[in-house]
Amino acid sequence: MVFVDNRAATLNLHARRINHQQQTFILLECRRIDDEVRFDQASNQMHQYQAARTLIRGLAHEIKNPLGGIRGAAQLLQYETCQQERDQCAQLIIEQADRLTELVDRLLGPNQLPKKAPCNIHQTLESVIKLSMLDNASQITLLKDYDPSIPDIVIDQAKIQQVVLNIVRNAQQALESSGTITLTTRIKHRMRRGERLMKKALLVKITDDGPGIAEELKDTLFYPMITNKEGGSGLGLSIAQTIVEQHGGMIDCDSWPGHTEFNIYLPFDDDGTGSK
Repeated sequence: MVFVDNRAATLNLHARRINHQQQTFILLECRRIDDEVRFDQASNQMHQYQAARTLIRGLAHEIKNPLGGIRGAAQLLQYETCQQERDQCAQLIIEQADRLTELVDRLLGPNQLPKKAPCNIHQTLESVIKLSMLDNASQITLLKDYDPSIPDIVIDQAKIQQVVLNIVRNAQQALESSGTITLTTRIKHRMRRGERLMKKALLVKITDDGPGIAEELKDTLFYPMITNKEGGSGLGLSIAQTIVEQHGGMIDCDSWPGHTEFNIYLPFDDDGTGSK
């Protein structure tokens, strides 16, 4: 709101009907929320700063080791006279350079557009379950809650399988020894996120009853290099989000102790881009 003296304020406006002496009035209540808005902005900036710091530290760690190997091999190559040793040093440099290239490619995410074709989503999920069970040495149960009326959807089956498999394996690692993972499919209508509207969407929900996602990771879960897993790259969910967005879809997560769910929304629109 802008006042007559050009002062501006952000207000929360609430209206309610009041009946008094057989007359009806509308009571408007205004509450100034500038401090709350500034707090939210500062909080978001802090989360972004922390995520950027974590990304930089992760990158530095991933890059430092290959660079050390390249430098060491180059120093040996400079003084080595034996051709066999020189070849070994050159091979080491090539391997470490390839490692750096692979890291950059993974950071950039999938560099090929999806190759879409009609497919049965339940066949894709069955493949995920079979692959997951191969690594399932513990007592983790995988349940299915499918809607059999869901028609074929035009997607890149291999890429969507990669997305779901990554989330299921994360859930398996979180559960460690026992628990339940449930794969659910449903049809959703008029799904809106921001300016994006999906008139008809497929929902694939992956739910587990594990410990939940750490509070400090929730706001930056889909950022690259963000992880609390030992030896994890923190790129899996970032790549998953890229793949889903390439399909014109959305992915989100809700988690608390004893419950974590990932929701993947994929449009049935012919062009796969959604409508505005």
